[in-house]
Amino acid sequence: MRLHRCAEIGCRELIKLGFDYCDAHYSQRMSAYHDRRAKADELATRTLRGQHDKAEQTKQYNDEVRPELGHEFYKSKQWARLSLYIKQRDMYVDAIDGRGYDTGELIVDHIIPRRLLKSKAEQLDSTNLWLLNRAHHNHKTAIENKMTDEKLKHVSRDWWKKVLKD
Repeated sequence: MRLHRCAEIGCRELIKLGFDYCDAHYSQRMSAYHDRRAKADELATRTLRGQHDKAEQTKQYNDEVRPELGHEFYKSKQWARLSLYIKQRDMYVDAIDGRGYDTGELIVDHIIPRRLLKSKAEQLDSTNLWLLNRAHHNHKTAIENKMTDEKLKHVSRDWWKKVLKD
């Protein structure tokens, strides 16, 4: 097997042909690259153009890579009407902290996740819907991702309130 030295100056590690760096220097260079990339992305999102590009990239990602989210459901007229009804029913008040929020800050959320509900009637059932602000919605989603589907089917509104208040 033919070997050559790592391309990092001063490194004497022998590696296979076809690779430029040894494992240590490769991971070091990759972490530096990711740090530079994250910093550049952060700087870009401070401009209007950068915010627009980030929004377009997210939209494209959701449409092409994550179709399981069911964007067609959330773009339907039925959902738009039901979402408005839930917001009016709950008077634009977050179910967890009881504070009123602006329309854009509130999300109509399924208590039992929509993916676990079989029929469209269950998915549009207003008793399974409530209003959460973005922070509570993101926290709830993170907890849901760690739970099993069997547990999620039996979790109540009161349990979620208790967990999300902490």
